[in-house]
Amino acid sequence: MRYQRQNPEGAMRIIFLHGSGGGPDTAFMNYFAEQCVAFGAEVVRPDFPYWEKVRETGKPRPPNRMPTLVEAVESLLQDLQQDNKPLVLMGKSLGSRVMLRVADKFNAQASIALGFPFHPPQKPENSRLDELAMSRAPGLILQGTRDPFSKPLMKKKEQGECVTLPDNWSLRWLEGADHGFEATKAKSADTPVIWQQAATAIKEFI
Repeated sequence: MRYQRQNPEGAMRIIFLHGSGGGPDTAFMNYFAEQCVAFGAEVVRPDFPYWEKVRETGKPRPPNRMPTLVEAVESLLQDLQQDNKPLVLMGKSLGSRVMLRVADKFNAQASIALGFPFHPPQKPENSRLDELAMSRAPGLILQGTRDPFSKPLMKKKEQGECVTLPDNWSLRWLEGADHGFEATKAKSADTPVIWQQAATAIKEFI
C-alpha cells in the first residue's frame, strides 16, 4: 500500500485516511497532516487501492468496496505497528468509516472523524450511526453544520434535542462548515478560521 510519511520520529503515529472524492494530497489533507506534525505526531497518509489506480491513469474511479479498503489498511498497520508506537486513527469521510473497522484490532488509543458520513446525502434514512459502535477507543467527530451527510442530526441540534452517540464518542459542530469544512462563498474568509478551530480540537482531544 503506497503511503507518505511525515515526522517518523514523532511520539505517536497518526494514520490519516482520505475520503472518496480526493486522495491524500488535497489541501484539506495537507493542512491537517501538517497541523498534527506541528504538535509532534508522526503522520502516515496511505493511498487506498483505487486511488493508486487514479494516480496511474489520471482518471477518476469509484472507491473499492469496504472489505478491500479494510484489508489494505490492516496490511499496512500490521507492518507499521510492529514497533507498537501509540496509534491514533483519523479519517476524512470514507476514511473515518474504514478506521472504525480496524481501530480495536490494532489497539488505537483514539479515533478522529473529520466529516463522518452519517448517511448518504440523498438517503438520510440509511443511517450509519451504528458503525460508531465498532470502535471502543475514545472518539471525536468534527462535523460542519452545513454538511449534507448529517442533516437529521443537525435538525435535532437546531430543535434543542440531544444527539445520542455511543458513550466513547463526542461530537463537535463547526459552525458554517460544509463536508470539507469550507464556509460559503460569501463567507470564504471564515474557512481558515474553521480549519484552525478543527485543528485545535484535534490537538486538545489527543
